[in-house]
Amino acid sequence: MITTSSVYKFNKMRPTKTLSPVHPRIDDCECTPSVQHLFLRHYLLQRPMFFIRWIYAALYSLYLLFVLRAPTDRDIVDFIENTTMAMLIRPATDDKSGEYKLTVNDCKLRASGGYKLKNMSLGYKKGKSGAYILYFTRNGVEVDDRSQIFSTIYFYHTHSMHTKSHLFSNSLVRHIVDNDIKTLKESSYTSIALHNELLHSSLSVFQFEGNVSKYLGYGVAGIRESLVEESRNMSVLEGHQVMHRSNPHEKDSFVGKLYRSRLALQGAMKRHEIDPKLLDALFNHTIVHSVDHVSNSEWSFLRFSLHPWAEDCNIYQAFNTSMFRILIVQPNVNPLAPNTIRSIKKPFYQDLYRDLKKIDSHWADVVTASVMY
Repeated sequence: MITTSSVYKFNKMRPTKTLSPVHPRIDDCECTPSVQHLFLRHYLLQRPMFFIRWIYAALYSLYLLFVLRAPTDRDIVDFIENTTMAMLIRPATDDKSGEYKLTVNDCKLRASGGYKLKNMSLGYKKGKSGAYILYFTRNGVEVDDRSQIFSTIYFYHTHSMHTKSHLFSNSLVRHIVDNDIKTLKESSYTSIALHNELLHSSLSVFQFEGNVSKYLGYGVAGIRESLVEESRNMSVLEGHQVMHRSNPHEKDSFVGKLYRSRLALQGAMKRHEIDPKLLDALFNHTIVHSVDHVSNSEWSFLRFSLHPWAEDCNIYQAFNTSMFRILIVQPNVNPLAPNTIRSIKKPFYQDLYRDLKKIDSHWADVVTASVMY
């Protein structure tokens, strides 16, 4: 059984005897003297890809307008089970076979227009005939429209669950730089500069005064300040037992592969004498973040609005959603400097790559050494 007592912390792991030297804080992204060289590297190698990718995203999003389809029950369930939303799945309390539920309380997220996501609850059933939604409530109100259901879950995933995989990155990078940990040098790239842009640049996807992303087609509905507040909110992870069907360690399950990937990282760190107190931070910084992006991007042909309370999805909203998914969600790295563990010819990363390839070759190929996008 896999449980979560903090950000993606699994049980059956030996508890850390001393406190970790890194701390979860996404807004610790100032350009201090010790990390100025990382900002410069990001601006030279990674940032140009954003503008190049924007042109591609705009053209491809126009094409997608002709092929997008509405989300189905199966799409909703598959998205939940194959992203970090799977961490919140629990079996139905009445022990009905094949029935599961997902509950979020005390959410801090806000969307443009004065909307607040306070809580949501979903129940679904899986069987030989497929998957279907039993119920979905948002802020205590039942919602039947599948596009709104998917949009709400997508909003929560991108602004809360996925964001939690970013939390350790800034502190981890500063720890690597300040302690000159050469083995993990590549794990210091881009992350802090990227977070600085996400929270403070006028090009950020999030809503705040002076932001221009909505005029460029890829802005989301989430309010920046609420994302930072929600990133510190761990209540949803407390006391949850993570389930995936009947067996969380099933070979092909998202949660099962995460569990085994964490073991692989733990083993590689031990062999290369990397401080074990960095395990949780490095796990989120590399594996969880990368595979969550890739898994999320597989739903690129669905038509829904990025605003959970949109009553329908008009042409602009469909275009906006596609722009966001192509430009922000899909992996966007400089092909000349991708910083994937596969491309880094150093013993630790190659060792980890070989172990991850045994678990899932696709995952192994896309995992980056740091938060690159």
